[in-house]
Amino acid sequence: MKPNIFDYATSELSQDAFLCWLLKWAEEGARSHDPQLHTIANVFVKEVFDLHNCQLNESIQSVCIKRQFNSLDILAIINEKYAIMIEDKVFTSHHSNQLNRYLRMVENHSKTKHLKPLPIYYKIVEQGDYSDVTGAGYQIFTRTKMIEVLSGLDDSTTNDILNDYLKYLKQIDTSIESYKLLPITEWNSFSWQGFYRDLQKELKNGKWGRVENARGGFWAFWWKGDDSQPHYWQLEESMLKAKVEAADSQNKREYRDQCMQALLEYSQKNELNLSRPKSVRSGKTMTIAQRPDYIQVFDDQKINFEQTVLELKRYAYFSQAPLV
Repeated sequence: MKPNIFDYATSELSQDAFLCWLLKWAEEGARSHDPQLHTIANVFVKEVFDLHNCQLNESIQSVCIKRQFNSLDILAIINEKYAIMIEDKVFTSHHSNQLNRYLRMVENHSKTKHLKPLPIYYKIVEQGDYSDVTGAGYQIFTRTKMIEVLSGLDDSTTNDILNDYLKYLKQIDTSIESYKLLPITEWNSFSWQGFYRDLQKELKNGKWGRVENARGGFWAFWWKGDDSQPHYWQLEESMLKAKVEAADSQNKREYRDQCMQALLEYSQKNELNLSRPKSVRSGKTMTIAQRPDYIQVFDDQKINFEQTVLELKRYAYFSQAPLV
């Protein structure tokens, strides 16, 4: 198998370097060196402009690249008129109001305030919630869109760097989709991301992400069923749990036990297959019921996604009457 540098250069800094390199190929002066790569780079820039409903009605004469410009991952100044801002995330996500800070910085900095900002949030793995990203004025450039850009020409470029990066993205894509093809026992972190991504389309108010703890953490998906219910639901990979959050003024143990008894009685009457947690604790957030076999499978132990969704919707939309 041909070695791929991106199997080893997996950090955000390595990806920053690739994006800077690709953007520089959009300059008109680069056309003669590799016309196909120049075209692909221009398609990338056009996609960025399109995401912002902005037109670039001129050839790209200059691309000035600034890395880590006041902590912003990439600033690419196009024709001294436009500022493509890229915050690049691989396995992490945004934090500490950084997206708003970067945009305000570019809008107000003496060297960039005359430019039209085009902020981009570049993400090559899945993320459960982009509302803060779009709320900050950023457009999302996904792995899927980049694969489309890099695969767009009928005659592929022979450039090894670009082809290696495209192969790397496709490998991630295959891993994300693996939940459809692998038995449940063989799922990895990418499999859970793909499952939760598609489940989110069915359970509209659901969110998901990584939960870290002393045991190493897990991928979780959580959603609220009926507003009348005191609990919410959380998938901790192969385990379904019902959880409640107690107010500071409440007797936590009493509230937990009351909610638990009501939900387990309801489960028994309605065949929800919930059981008492093996470990019962008191705290701000408490588990009051669980089920280890919510994922519906075919005979080969691969997920039956449609039936799994139907099973989970039984928990999302049962009785409107309050349990407590």
